[in-house]
Amino acid sequence: MTSETAPVLSGAQHNGSGHTAAHTVVLTGNDLTVDQVVAVARHRAPVAVSAAALRQVVRAREVVERVLARDEPVYGLNTGLGSFAQYRISQDQMRRFSFSVVADQTLSYGRLLSTEVVRAMMLTRANGMAKAGVGVRRELVLLLVEALNRGVHPLVRELGSVGESDLAEMAEIGKVLIGVGRAEWQGTVLPGAEALAKAGLAPIELAPKEALALISANGLTLGRGALVLNDAADLADSLQIAAALSLEGFAGNLSVIHPGSARLSPQIGPNTAAARLRQLLDGSYLWHPNAARNLQDPLSFRCAPRIHGAFYDALAYVRGELESELNAANDNPAVLIEEEAIVSGGNFDMSALAMAFDLVRLAIANSVKVANERVQKLLWREFSGLPSALATEEGVTNGLKQIGRTCASIAAEARSLANPVSLDYVGQLAEGVEDYASMAPSAVRKTSELVALTHAMVMYELIVAGQAIEVGQRDPLGQGTEAALRVLRRHVPVLIDETRWAPDLEGFMELIANGRLSELVAQRAGERQPLSEARPPGVLADAEVREIERSEDPTEAAGGAVSDH
Repeated sequence: MTSETAPVLSGAQHNGSGHTAAHTVVLTGNDLTVDQVVAVARHRAPVAVSAAALRQVVRAREVVERVLARDEPVYGLNTGLGSFAQYRISQDQMRRFSFSVVADQTLSYGRLLSTEVVRAMMLTRANGMAKAGVGVRRELVLLLVEALNRGVHPLVRELGSVGESDLAEMAEIGKVLIGVGRAEWQGTVLPGAEALAKAGLAPIELAPKEALALISANGLTLGRGALVLNDAADLADSLQIAAALSLEGFAGNLSVIHPGSARLSPQIGPNTAAARLRQLLDGSYLWHPNAARNLQDPLSFRCAPRIHGAFYDALAYVRGELESELNAANDNPAVLIEEEAIVSGGNFDMSALAMAFDLVRLAIANSVKVANERVQKLLWREFSGLPSALATEEGVTNGLKQIGRTCASIAAEARSLANPVSLDYVGQLAEGVEDYASMAPSAVRKTSELVALTHAMVMYELIVAGQAIEVGQRDPLGQGTEAALRVLRRHVPVLIDETRWAPDLEGFMELIANGRLSELVAQRAGERQPLSEARPPGVLADAEVREIERSEDPTEAAGGAVSDH
């Protein structure tokens, strides 16, 4: 961000809901972050464009005007699109052509995207325009930003893009800016022109190239991707909390998170996961001598730091890929200011992000798989040392047996959602011109679905682990796990008689899904690592390893080494 900001139209400080946001996100085209996308999309932070960026926008537009005056054939400027690129557009046809490029792209279908996703899409497109490789007028950039600030939210459906620019979805936003389409404003759905008018704005008449600039962008992939990635980071911490509580319910061996392991295995992700587990379990009875029941626990317990560490590494990698694309010029054709040229290319391709989100889903699915195994082991008398299904009374009671089946079903569904999407395209579009597609929007959408599914797995693991702690009378708990159990008990009582058991599953899962569980636990056991600070996969420096080794050994603080018996 930069302190040099351009003048903004009236109302830019308001978020559309009547409240004034504190921190303005200033677009330069070069430094937009995932955290800023979340701030604008979900918390209605206002947006402005830096004066320096707007000067570059003007320079790029001047290049477009000069190229247009030379009457050189330029894709999308004075030619048709796709397989119609062979047809020239005359000067007197350009106004109609520009309108139709946006207004005719109405082939999206499916559910309406949430307002927060639409806001994220608008923000990423405005930042892309601020990059100045687009060649639009200053007025169009400011109209898009001002529509966002004043809460004019186009109605956009989620399906229709194959990942080589989100054409149909971006056109729904563009239609409102030219006075057609539909938009939501202050809770009411209105025709596009009326929504703009209510917000004190007027539609814009598009100049040559601006129609293509509005639709030839990956706003859905980038905007929704940023929100999904933020949710996945919250999910990672929730999985850690559930695993920590399961370790206490199982009376697991904490030697797997001993600080000394960093010396032999200094990978960043696993060490980050192990450090978080130590934090959550600080003060737990498991650090006491002879607390662990087994010399070695099942791999679903023993390898949790490694599996969750792989998830951390995937998140860090995807954040790097996503933020590089957030600040890249994805337009085709692109304006080169210094060369005084407009060139065609394929910068709109999102293969890197499609494969990156495929990786995140693999990491989540593996975390779900071992969470399911921990649940089954806690319900299994021979493994847990506790009554079958964690029933509180001997007899014909079923205890929590049904949760075992549900978790197995969730794990199977997670495996299905984790299948790679980036390999799915087999089409031949635009008469064979578009013979490849990344399928990035689908990769992001399936990641969102998998994150939502995994919230249920976290909920059920916490319920089962909490029951194991009660039945096994495990105490004292760690600072973080004790806080998690306290939150659990507000919504889910101990199961004594299943005919009278009335858990508030929806309320509890909502706390997990919106990140509130992590926030409440963080009040006692430290915050989860911010996504913006996540380091890419690699190894710790020698100095970092020595620092970890010098940290207090939790086993010594508890009075002795972790038992291997």
